Parts: sequence; C-alpha cells; structure tokens
Amino acid sequence: MNAGWLLKSSTLWWALGLSGVSSLAILFVSPDGIMNLRKREAELVAFRQDLGVKAQRNLELTEEVKRLAAKDPELLEALARRQGFAKPGETIYTFRERKN
Repeated sequence: MNAGWLLKSSTLWWALGLSGVSSLAILFVSPDGIMNLRKREAELVAFRQDLGVKAQRNLELTEEVKRLAAKDPELLEALARRQGFAKPGETIYTFRERKN
C-alpha cells in the first residue's frame, strides 16, 4: 500500500473530519464537557471571593478576641452599649419604627 494513495483518499479525510466534528460535539454536549467546566470555573471564582470575605471577618473576630482577652475597656463598653447597658446616670432612648 502506498502512503501517497492513502493521503489522496477522500474516504479517509471524510472519516477524519467526521471523527473530529463528533469529538467536538461530545466535548460541548457531554455532562463533563466544556459548558460544565465554564460553570464550575464561575462557581470557583464565587467561592474564592466568599472565602476572602470570610477570611477578613475571621481576622476581625480574632482581633476582637485578643482585645477581649486583654480586657480592653473601650471594647467592653462598646459591647455593653450594644446590648443596651448604660453607665450610672445615663438615660437610654430607643426609637421604634412606626407600623403603617
């Protein structure tokens, strides 16, 4: 068999073309294909952003714990005020939203 004859064979080229088109279709349509890959990459980006936000919040809470352990008076006062406590002699005013 001659290699030149094989390269001139239109049947061979049609088979290769059909195989290539079929392979591309399978890549796009299959459950583990390109479309699913793009969706998972978008999810990964969202998870990384969420992880960054949570890491920042974790650092803030770690600092607050350190300040609480050191008995920081400003922090303790802020926490007490957040819970509605006041110093002796202070008056607390609360405002409620009107219901329509």
